[in-house]
Amino acid sequence: MANIHINSEHLQLAEPLMEKYYDYHSTMLIDEIKHCVENSGIDYMKDLNIDYDLSFREHKDLTFAVTTPYKEEIHEHFSNYFSLQSEDEDETITDDDIVYLCLTFISYIYHKEIKGLFNRSCIIEILDIQYQNILHNQIYPEMLALYKMVLESKSKRKRGSTVTISYKQDKIDVNSAAWFLDDLEKYFKDRFPNLTLEKINQLLPDNRGKAGRKFQNRITNNLIWGTYQLLYNHHSKFKNSKTRISEDICTFIIAYLDYLNILHDLILVNVRDWLKDMLKRDYTPQWDLLWRNAFSNIQEKQPENPFERLNQPSRRYNLSNL
Repeated sequence: MANIHINSEHLQLAEPLMEKYYDYHSTMLIDEIKHCVENSGIDYMKDLNIDYDLSFREHKDLTFAVTTPYKEEIHEHFSNYFSLQSEDEDETITDDDIVYLCLTFISYIYHKEIKGLFNRSCIIEILDIQYQNILHNQIYPEMLALYKMVLESKSKRKRGSTVTISYKQDKIDVNSAAWFLDDLEKYFKDRFPNLTLEKINQLLPDNRGKAGRKFQNRITNNLIWGTYQLLYNHHSKFKNSKTRISEDICTFIIAYLDYLNILHDLILVNVRDWLKDMLKRDYTPQWDLLWRNAFSNIQEKQPENPFERLNQPSRRYNLSNL
């Protein structure tokens, strides 16, 4: 078993890269942060409101320890890549150190995912999880599928072309210039002003992995992608490499998967081909948390001015028939 000490200052240094490359979100550690702040002895009450995350960030010396099933710490497993300073030396955080912190913290995030700890998070009690879950996993995908069909119909303006509307086993063919397609386009543009056909294609699950290599394990994919980007762009041994996907970086990725006890049959050529396909697709990592997934960032237009808000409450879908 390995103990990981997560320090507030170190976490804040690592967070931007974890967010960028692994889709890390601060709520992934909210339970540990809450427990740390409550037992720290600091005054974390602010105007009768409790913001554990803010309190943890304001006190950069706060640290909490977590236990993982790994046999050794990452700097021991990858001793050729990371050399930690002794306690007597002045602490100077290098780019390699931040890479080390990212890999360490992500290893704990992966442990939480595998053990199902996210499903018991305190944040679930705060949020309306049932509604959010249906909204993000059922309502939005259906709405976006229809919006996608409408946008694609704009490329079929030739006389006689048809658009097929499908729902389960039922299908109907309509003229691509049908009046209601134009009306639907205006409706969706007003409802979801920031969505484009390209964005919709990235979001819809049934559009992921249709062509080319099939991505079977989402979590493993996230780890492969994030670790590659982290090393290639920030670690001194890899970031100046003239080879986009080197053998050394593939070897490191396989060793990291082994460190995390992930069962796989990957060899160097597999990882290289995998990464080439990911780069070609502009792969986007996504952790499917109960309170946050690929559809969570969709911005649906809501009433703006006081008069609109008074006469039109924020939109909430009826789930009684679902």
